[in-house]
Amino acid sequence: MGPINFARVRVALRATKENNEEPSKSEMFITTRIKKGKEVHTDTQVAIFELQNHQSSGEIPDDAVRVVFGKEQPGRIRCYGRSVTISSLKKDEEINKLKQKHANEMISLKEEMKEMMREEMRNFFIQLVQNNSGLDIHDIQGCAGSNLPSHVDASSARAMRGQNLPHSSGSTHALSLEKCYQR
Repeated sequence: MGPINFARVRVALRATKENNEEPSKSEMFITTRIKKGKEVHTDTQVAIFELQNHQSSGEIPDDAVRVVFGKEQPGRIRCYGRSVTISSLKKDEEINKLKQKHANEMISLKEEMKEMMREEMRNFFIQLVQNNSGLDIHDIQGCAGSNLPSHVDASSARAMRGQNLPHSSGSTHALSLEKCYQR
């Protein structure tokens, strides 16, 4: 099998981290230069040793790479492969931030919608009980599709026994609502 590209190594390193965070350039350099069963070149050993020293002194890993190897060449980024440029990396980072922001907004909007629906149902049932003083609470639960058993439950075989019902799903819902309002 041939050499593994930087993207695959990056995905594998990302999978080993807790938050799926991006591996640093120094982690990528060390991981891609050390091979099982093979001796590491002396220049590479020196670079790895310097990277580890800078990291242990509390320096940011990407800054340690810059100190050890010098300034990046125009149009490329170390440990990302040939096709990745600084501008494409920034663009991808911005896209990922926007996707995360959008996902967070969707989650909060869905929660807000659920809460609004619960409040509307609560208000509906309160108004229904106030307007119909003789209404039994079990009738309301059967109409609303509650999981609580009811003697008017349209899905029960006892409630439907002896009735010739069409096989349309819409008609069974209408029938259960009619039963609720007939009482």
